[in-house]
Formats: sequence, C-alpha cells, structure tokens
Amino acid sequence: MAHTKLLYEVVYDAIKAKIISGAYQDGELLPSEREIGEEHDVDRSTVRKALQLLVDDRLVIKLAGIGTKVCRDSECRDSKEIAVESRPRNGTHGSIGFFLPPSVHRRDRISQPFYSSLFYHTERECRSNGYACFYSTLDEHDDFQQMLQRQHFDGIIFVSNTAEKFIQMAIDAKIPCVLVNEYNPKLPSYLPDNTNGMIMMCDHLIGLGHRKFALVTGINTYLTTRERYIGCMYAFSKHHIDEPCVASCDWEPDTAYRITKELLETSDPMPTAIIGFNDNIAIGCLRAASELGLRVPQDISIVGFDDIEQSRYAIPSLTTVHSNIRELALATVQGLFLQIQHPGALTSLKSYVPSSLMIRESAAPPPSKAS
Repeated sequence: MAHTKLLYEVVYDAIKAKIISGAYQDGELLPSEREIGEEHDVDRSTVRKALQLLVDDRLVIKLAGIGTKVCRDSECRDSKEIAVESRPRNGTHGSIGFFLPPSVHRRDRISQPFYSSLFYHTERECRSNGYACFYSTLDEHDDFQQMLQRQHFDGIIFVSNTAEKFIQMAIDAKIPCVLVNEYNPKLPSYLPDNTNGMIMMCDHLIGLGHRKFALVTGINTYLTTRERYIGCMYAFSKHHIDEPCVASCDWEPDTAYRITKELLETSDPMPTAIIGFNDNIAIGCLRAASELGLRVPQDISIVGFDDIEQSRYAIPSLTTVHSNIRELALATVQGLFLQIQHPGALTSLKSYVPSSLMIRESAAPPPSKAS
C-alpha cells in the first residue's frame, strides 16, 4: 500500500528541499513557526514536528529566544563529516553516499544549482526505495578510508571529477558504486548527452544567422567541458564557421561575469552569440552584457546548458539545453541498486541521458539579420 505522507512530513520535505537547494543559506534563520504554519496551512504542533526532524537530520539547530537556524557546517558537526543526512526512519534499511568535488570558491556544501538539483532527485529516489542518502565533498586531503570505516555505506554515488584514488578505495572495499556526470571505465557511468546537446544549440544559433561566436567554457579537466566543446566544434566545422573566441571559466557566475566583460571590451569584431557551458556561466554573461549597455538578444545572444530553475527566471529568460537532471538521477540510482542487488553485474558502462533544446528569450538573429 502506498504511504500517504503526514502533514509534518510534507512540511519537513518542503523546508529540507529549500535548504539543499540553497534557498535557505547556512547560518540563516528559518521563518518563524507561525509563518511556516501560515505558508503550509498547518498548526504550530505540526510545524514543530517538522522542525524536529530537521534537527534530527542535523540540518538546523534551535536557539532559545532566537529561532531555528540552518547549520549544515561546523555548528552541527565537524566540517569534513557528512554535510546532509537523512537519518534512517521506519522503512529505511540502508544508506547511500553521494560524494562530489568541492566548489572552487565554497567548500563542504553543494553550491552549484546543477549539483543541488541532482542531489535533490537522487535523495528522493533513494528514500522512496528505503535508503537514506548522505552527501559530502571530497578533496585530495580528505581521509576517505577513515570515512568508509566509520560510516557503513550500502552503495556510493561519485559525482563529476572525483579523484581516482577515492573511487579505487570504494572498489577495493567492495562497496557497490557508480559515477554520474563523468566517465571512469572501472564502474558504471551516467552522463547527460553533452555533445549532442551542444550540437543542437549551435545548429539553432547558426540557423538564426550567427557566424561569430564566443565560448565561455567550464574547467578544462571536466569531461563535461570537453564533450560540450567537441559538440560546438563539430557544429562549426559542419557549417564552415570560423574558430570561436574561447575563454575558460570555473563554472561560477561571478567569474563568468568578469571574463565576459573583458572579452566583450577587447574583441574585434565582437561576437554576436556567446555560449556559456552551463547556465551559471550564462547568467554571469548576461550581467556583463547588460553592464556594457548591450541588449540581449537584440545586440547579442547568450545561451547556456543544463536548464537549471534559475534559467527560466533570468532576464531575459535563458535559451539553454535541458540536461534532464531528474532522469539522470533516476538512471544513476537504478544503476546503483542493480549493483547492490547483483554485485559485479556491471563493471563498465557509459550511459547517456538524452538532452533537448529549450528555446526562450535570450537568443535571436544577430543585428544584421534581424528584421
């Protein structure tokens, strides 16, 4: 029989999702119990039960006379321990680790919208199958071996360019594991279709009449960057487009803003279209263009990749490639459960989740082609 969620569980899920996505930042006070109750149309006893679950999950702390504070880092635990925890409750019979590399600028938290969305869908799928899901960042100096000894994991999901030594430690410990958003021949790997997604985007822009491009790429060591670059260059070669101007970024909007501003001030001739290698980058590009007095898309088109939620609310709304993050999470979790149920069933697999084009407001014919 399907489980019908109680009201306090619904409130708990809603607040937790906002914490994971960054809508409630670390160190920020949550709305009052009265405000939460009004928002969800529940009484205060229901709110208190939801908040207690968040305390149990070590996502918040209650401060007497002050309120309830988000505390995903040092105030709740050692900063190198698991940062988000869904504690096993009724029906939960295992735990899954979700490990990703740290952000360039912010450690020990999911700072990029792509990762927060990926974890959100992964955690929901794990929980619906009776597994608690934990996440933590891993960098070169972490004692992952000790972490594996301290915490029992039934399975592990590694994300992006996790260090090879950590993957090998999990394999040596015979822990079922998979990789998402990157490829490693030692374990099943699940990726968005970066190359074809970018070919579709470039074909669209070229069809609008663009011939002068700039690429603001991600970190060069990421397979995501390399595959999206291959997609661009394939499309440009197919349509006999000149080499684009290329600037490397670190996936963050503030860096993309600075790089794009310099690029636009120094390029001659100026590109008519900028392709950001993710939506975070494209949003930074939008700000740079606006500050230089350029209208998007009338003077210059700017596009992204991933279709994060913020892309729909950018001004103008962002033309982008939909990475199917939810489907990517589902495929990854299903692949991991297959490993758990049938150890060694898959030792090497590279699986792509199809991408699709999302046409919105930020791309239009270049000025010379516009009517």
